[in-house]
Amino acid sequence: MVTFWSACVRRCGAVLVGLVLSAAAAHGATMFEDFTTPDGAMTVFARGDYVEPYVAIEALLVAHRLGADVQAPAVGLANWLLPYQQANGTFPRLCRNGTDGWAACGHADADDSQAVFWCLLVNEILHGPPQLLASCSLALMHLATLWDPKRATFQAFADRPEAYFADNVEVAGALKHLRADPKASLHYTLELAALPTHKQMMDGLAHAYGYQRNGALEPARVSLPPTPYGFYPTAVAPVYPWVHDLETGSAAQRKWAVWKFRYGQAWLSGKADPFPWGMIAWAAYTLGDMPTAQKWLQAAPQWRAAGRWNLMEEGALIGLSHALAISE
Repeated sequence: MVTFWSACVRRCGAVLVGLVLSAAAAHGATMFEDFTTPDGAMTVFARGDYVEPYVAIEALLVAHRLGADVQAPAVGLANWLLPYQQANGTFPRLCRNGTDGWAACGHADADDSQAVFWCLLVNEILHGPPQLLASCSLALMHLATLWDPKRATFQAFADRPEAYFADNVEVAGALKHLRADPKASLHYTLELAALPTHKQMMDGLAHAYGYQRNGALEPARVSLPPTPYGFYPTAVAPVYPWVHDLETGSAAQRKWAVWKFRYGQAWLSGKADPFPWGMIAWAAYTLGDMPTAQKWLQAAPQWRAAGRWNLMEEGALIGLSHALAISE
């Protein structure tokens, strides 16, 4: 399949390597080393065989938001990923194809969240080289097509009806950051104007999912159509507004106390889910609960050794290790 960017490379002779740093510098970094291949790809599992762009980008953003310097692996990923962008602005899931090659192997996870996280990576970490600014513009234009005005929500894919509370929180939070960034808001004026306002998105969270910022801990619905109850997505759903700046201050801290009472012991003991959900530890740190974040960090090596680990957990581990070391 010929992608937008690979076609552009052939027509224009563009050189993608070295967007911000040299490829050697990017690949020489030891951060995320168990998940990063020599060409810059970041696999979902350590030494794995497939890449979910959304997961790779989010892992970098989590570590970055917690103060870790992820410039080198971010450059490596961007250099590797950019040629796979499709004509409509999306990125596919990518699987190993032979010894060194990669090929699209299906729908990637969450086109809606993927679009805005890619733009955060471009603007917050990579500081927008021209090729990446154009790529983000394309992604935001596709995101606009995913807004369903009747349901007042973004659907995850253009050709499927599923829509998720978590995704919509991620989109609302990311667009809030992009609109607050003077350079990004100026560069993407038209693209951002075509997207719902922050108020429309917050109203949409209430309409589509029964979410109330000052109401119940959990939204009434976590997906459309409904998803069966489980630690994920149900119990994890309240965490998303805390880490994406939609709920802050004392109100969020009160909800966090309720969350810990209901789920904290099962989560920290590793009984709630096969994976340890470092994102929850990120929320604890964000809300000022350093002891809980520290407990997760202390337990992380045993989960990692047991194979209950993925790229998202690694991003939280890197970020929290940095943040908690500084706060001591």
